[in-house]
Amino acid sequence: MKNKLMTLLALASLVGCAGQGSAGAPAEDYLYAVGYAPISLQRPVDYQQKLLHAMRASRMDAYRELTEQLGGVVVSSSSQLDSHILQDGTVSSSSRGVVRGARVVNSYPDGDMYVTELELDLALYQQLRRGGL
Repeated sequence: MKNKLMTLLALASLVGCAGQGSAGAPAEDYLYAVGYAPISLQRPVDYQQKLLHAMRASRMDAYRELTEQLGGVVVSSSSQLDSHILQDGTVSSSSRGVVRGARVVNSYPDGDMYVTELELDLALYQQLRRGGL
């Protein structure tokens, strides 16, 4: 089980890392995720409420991205044929997990989108998973 977890974390760090981490730490020690949310499509009428909703939605999207990097994605698909002609095809995906120790690196509006950037120190994540700190 420990080897499987270490392999998964190693793969996730290769997929999700770019650039340097905090204080010039090597990129392999961190996972990064970016979440996006459109401001104008939020339901409230008032712009400030739209902005608050978009901020929260972009943060949730970034956490979803981290969860996918840490735990992987379950993908399922189905296709329906009639006389060897594709009639319908669907693909769905899901991810489930707990992210501990992530921090917001940056959060800002960019045009009509709200953007949230997260980073996760993998050493801290492992320590928190083991019940440390």
